[in-house]
Amino acid sequence: MRFSIITNCGAAEAYVGRCIESLRAQSFTDWRCFVQIDPCGDDTDGAALSAAAGDSRFSIVANGQRLFAGENLVRGVARSGSADEDVIVVVDGDDWLNGDGALATIAETYARDDCWLTYGSWISTRGAHDGNWPAYPDDTTDFRRAPWLATAVRTWKKWLWDRIDDRDLRDDDGRYVIVAEDQACMLPMLEMATTRRARHIAQPLLVYNRLNPNNIGKVMHEKGLATAAMMRARRPYEAVRA
Repeated sequence: MRFSIITNCGAAEAYVGRCIESLRAQSFTDWRCFVQIDPCGDDTDGAALSAAAGDSRFSIVANGQRLFAGENLVRGVARSGSADEDVIVVVDGDDWLNGDGALATIAETYARDDCWLTYGSWISTRGAHDGNWPAYPDDTTDFRRAPWLATAVRTWKKWLWDRIDDRDLRDDDGRYVIVAEDQACMLPMLEMATTRRARHIAQPLLVYNRLNPNNIGKVMHEKGLATAAMMRARRPYEAVRA
């Protein structure tokens, strides 16, 4: 099993080094990381290159213009050249993994449960474990009306991603969503996987950084809510039977 880690960054100069160090510390080592950095007036790209120095598993690209979350995710997955059964793992550049066994826990979940997708829980830099999210109930069928639970760390099999219609990763004007990209991609994949093939990992595997004032969820909070509502209003996907 091989992982392709997608790490997207805005203004994260103060944090991306810790993110990369947390990846390099993992006991599970069969992975490559594809970093996309939007220009935001700081030296995030320099900090990333310094933290990854000498580790060929990192491929770091500094964008010429801001692409935002949705397009960076699409480009990162494409750059990875992942095989169908490879696992895509999303770790944003201003967050970091919680302990050196996070990726091993994800790998063990896929091997044990033969799942197609995982989601989980996280610890906040506020100092409280306020990301202790539960699993979707086994009888959940309408993910678009259910409370949002598919939070970090988000992972999926590459072939499942390939079944998403590219138009569903874009807004109504045809542009890749700039925020709430997690719902844009996870809702279709949850519907295709159903709770039979989607697994919740209760152990918090991520430290979610609430300290970064440039976090897109803070800067574009209302835009995020509107985009999520747009995604939830779209047609559901059929379950994949296998």
